[in-house]
Order: sequence, then C-alpha cells, then structure tokens
Amino acid sequence: MILSGRPVVRSSGRLGSYPWTGGLAVGLVLFLAGCGDQPASPVPTVVSPGSAAEIVWTNHTASRFEPCGCTAGMYGGLIRRSALCPESEHANTLSLEGGGWSAGAEDHHVLRSGAYLAALPTAGVDAIGLGRAEVALGATILGPLIAAAPLPIVCANLKDAAGTPIGRPLVRITAGGTRFAVTGVVSGEATGPGLVASDPGEALSRIARDAGQDSLVVLADLDEATMTDLARRVPTIAVIVGGAVSGPTERPLVVGTTRIIAQANHGKTLGRWTLGTLDCRFQLLDERQPRDPRQEAQAKALQALFARTPLAADRAIPVPPGTPGYVGTQACTACHSAAAAKHATTAHAKAMASLQHRDMAQDPDCLRCHVTGLGRPGGWFRQDPRPDLAGVGCESCHGPGAAHLASAGKEPLIPVSPATCVGCHDSENSPHFAYSAYWPKIIHGK
Repeated sequence: MILSGRPVVRSSGRLGSYPWTGGLAVGLVLFLAGCGDQPASPVPTVVSPGSAAEIVWTNHTASRFEPCGCTAGMYGGLIRRSALCPESEHANTLSLEGGGWSAGAEDHHVLRSGAYLAALPTAGVDAIGLGRAEVALGATILGPLIAAAPLPIVCANLKDAAGTPIGRPLVRITAGGTRFAVTGVVSGEATGPGLVASDPGEALSRIARDAGQDSLVVLADLDEATMTDLARRVPTIAVIVGGAVSGPTERPLVVGTTRIIAQANHGKTLGRWTLGTLDCRFQLLDERQPRDPRQEAQAKALQALFARTPLAADRAIPVPPGTPGYVGTQACTACHSAAAAKHATTAHAKAMASLQHRDMAQDPDCLRCHVTGLGRPGGWFRQDPRPDLAGVGCESCHGPGAAHLASAGKEPLIPVSPATCVGCHDSENSPHFAYSAYWPKIIHGK
C-alpha cells in the first residue's frame, strides 16, 4: 500500500500517532484465512466563515474510493473528497467520517474497508464513527478492522460479549481554536454477532461528564427523531452529526443549546458547517471535482491487493443435481444467430474488457455485473478458463441455459423485464438508467 507519511495528531488530547505502515493489508489477509424542538429556528449567533472551526463530514460511504465508473455523472468517492480538504485548511477543520463506511462482510469487502480506513488520514480525517452497517459485521470482523485502523474509531455504547468496549469512548481534538471532545453512539437496537449496544442516551450522559468544558461532538448514525431525543436527554451536547436521514439538514436543527447537522446520501455529498453560522453547505462529489492523486494510488493498490489475495470469488460453485448450469454464449449461437450477432456489438459483450482496461478485473464488486453467473452454481469464478462467461453473456439476463439447450429449446428461459436489468443497472451503478432508453441499444429476439 501507499505510505501517507502524515501523523494525524493535532492536539495533546489525542494519544499517539498513526502513520500507515502497510501492515493492515497483511493483517487482513491473515484475518480472512482464519426533528428538533424548533426545527425552523436559526442558530442565534452568526460567525463569519473562516473565523471559527468548520465541521466537514461524509456518511454511508461503503468504503468507496470512487464510483464504479460504468456511466457518466456518478457521485461520491474518497478520491474527490480528499482533494476538497487540502492540508492548508486542516488546522481549522474538524473532519469526520460517519457510520456506514463498511463495505460489507464478504472477504473482499473486508479488504476494501481496511484499505479505506487506512487512507482516511491522507484525506485529513480526524475521527471515525460507527453505524448499523459496522455493528452488523459482528465482533469477529469489526474488532480486527478497528484494531488496525490508523485513526480513532469512536463509540460510547458498544461492547463485545465479554463486556469490552468496541472503539474509543472519547477523543479530544482542537480545530479553529475550539477544543472538541468527539464521541459516537450507535442505535440501541443495532445488532451484530458478539456485539451488544446499550442505550445511547445513558452512555452519552457519562461521556458528557468526561468532556468537561470541551465542546462535545457526537457522531450518531441515527434518524432525526432519535438525535433530537438525545439532545433533550443530554443537553450539554454541542453538536450531533448524523447520517441516517432522508435528506440533508439545510440549517442546523436547534434543541436547547445543541445543534443537529445531518446528511447521508451514500457518501455522494460532503457536508460542511462552520460553527455559529446559519446554514449548512453541501458539495456534491461529482465529476467536476478534482481528484487526489494520493487516493488514486491507494485505490490502485487495493486492486493489486485483490489480485494477489485468495478470495471466495476464486472458487467454482458446484451445480446441484437437477439444476441447470451455465453453457456460455457460444452455445446459443447455433439457434439464435441474429441475437448473438447483435449481442457481439454491444457493451455487454465487452464488459470484461472494460474492467481489464481499468485494471479492475480482479475486483469482485465489479465482476458481479461484468461476468456471467459470479457467485452462482456453475457460474464464472476468478480462475475460470471459460471465456464465454467472462462478460455479460446471454445467460446473464436469461439465466442458466443447460436445460434449454438439452431440450432443444423446449425448456423455457427466464423472461427478461426491467426487473432483470436493475440488478446491475441500479441507482448506484447506473443512476440514469431508464429501460425505455437502454433496451433499444441491445434489442434482439422476437
């Protein structure tokens, strides 16, 4: 992996420094083997931007370095966020990563999450929160990720089955002349194997006493009503930064002296709020934003890690007796020559080549929609020698064709509909998808 060379300590209240040393990749490989009371009220004190600390944050990023890139106009990614938070501004900024950074529990997801956490210091991030996605991983997966993370992961109300706290209850950070005490909470209803979440309000009451005179900031991947309830129960909280909301908070919600700022948007937006100002600002992380070459290097290193690491996607999945298997596109051409000729002219036929061109042909998250039958009985796998399945072939949409072929076409295939397409052409990977516009590009058959 890439050396960031940057310590993240900016206050004597934080213990230690966390340079990235490359050990996380090795460790993970070994691991794999084993609303408000007054929602319309403005903040009463107005401070000119630049004269006070600014809080910036993203939530629900799912460890995305960048969007998949299958179509234009996609949002999000650490590569863009990092370029928008230059080192020169960092002394005046409290930069936070909210809950939802986990990519998932599969082996390649854990590698992605570890690489993402390792890259956050280069983006100027100070502290990381937890959310339902992280709790769902369970203690066996989440514990090593937290232990290897180069930044403090804060949580005040999560423990393992033995009663050991998960994450750090409190870290102190100074930005813009303001001393912050940063903590986090997860929902008391969040569940994951070997993890127990207690009542967040009770946990924050204890943390508030420890915060003393410092401004208490709470990372809370909670809905607006729950964040409002926390502000009422623990009135000494200065700011709650939330993420499990339907839309961004245009103005900070006011509950007593507590301010609530929130946005989610799957990491597509960078939230900004200068303490004391009336409005929150939100920057869409779109194609117009600059790209940080350091994060591009981290993303490239992750792809190299996928390529050299044994993964579940390497294994062939046997076809159960009586279940049709995949036969490959070439087997369809004898009876469906016109459809096959049309398919050969489409981007579907070149789906694997497009990944190879971008050095992403070993990434299971990309392969899911660029090959035929990944993770299915008889489908493609990373060591598969069958070139007919290395791309979006006939059976990607029509289903396994062995029974259809054996019966000379009498056994019907799965009918294709708009629902067939959205498995890959979803809101994340194909935000402008419209069946009526896309189908004419590949139309074939009767």
